[in-house]
Amino acid sequence: MSTPNAGNSTAGGAAPVTREPAGTGGAYRTTALVLALIVIAALAYGLVQTALKASALFTG
Repeated sequence: MSTPNAGNSTAGGAAPVTREPAGTGGAYRTTALVLALIVIAALAYGLVQTALKASALFTG
């Protein structure tokens, strides 16, 4: 006896795969990339400012 969807079982608690509408993945990825670059730039800026202040303290 064969079951119609034997290969598509979600037994074991696996959630069914849902797909995003076409064309939305790139926008989310671009937004995430831009935000990540802003965070990295802010961290680099803070590191440079801290290094400048520390060098000013040690050079008198």
